Amino acid sequence: MKIQIQHIPSQGLALAYGNEARTFPVLKQLMDDGQCRFLEPIAVDLSVVSERDLITIDGVLATRVELACSRCLELFQMPLRHRFTLRYSREIPTDLHSGTGEPVALTAEQIGLVYFKGEEIDFQDSIQEQVVLALPFKPLCREDCQGLCPRCGADLNQGRCECGGVVIENPFAVLKNRQWPEQ
Repeated sequence: MKIQIQHIPSQGLALAYGNEARTFPVLKQLMDDGQCRFLEPIAVDLSVVSERDLITIDGVLATRVELACSRCLELFQMPLRHRFTLRYSREIPTDLHSGTGEPVALTAEQIGLVYFKGEEIDFQDSIQEQVVLALPFKPLCREDCQGLCPRCGADLNQGRCECGGVVIENPFAVLKNRQWPEQ
């Protein structure tokens, strides 16, 4: 999705669109790698406001995704809804100074800006970045997921396993009783 800067009215602009996840290269790669599956198109609502030399985007994205639980490996579905704010600029503001009054060399990323060139902004990279940020780092099918037995691999959410949940001895316990040579 692209927007021409000169088409942003002074009161701002509201945009809404939906795209299949496969149209975003990073999200397509996530699906091809089997890390997740997007069950619905990614719906995006944006509010675009031009403020002097900055373009501020307030957005909400929503979709439904299928993930594998990080504890029990079962597939589960979850809604994904994420609010975000992005600021776009053609150049870094010149009024950034250190406490001593000396100019500080900062990159656009360090001050939270997305740099763009030309007369249009393409939101594709920013939207796919926000979707990736919204995905859980450690997806859980439910908060109290018991996971898999470390000994036999049984799903402990289904009940006790056949091995009886025997505690595996600490592999470093053998070092506790070892006689070390004097130095």
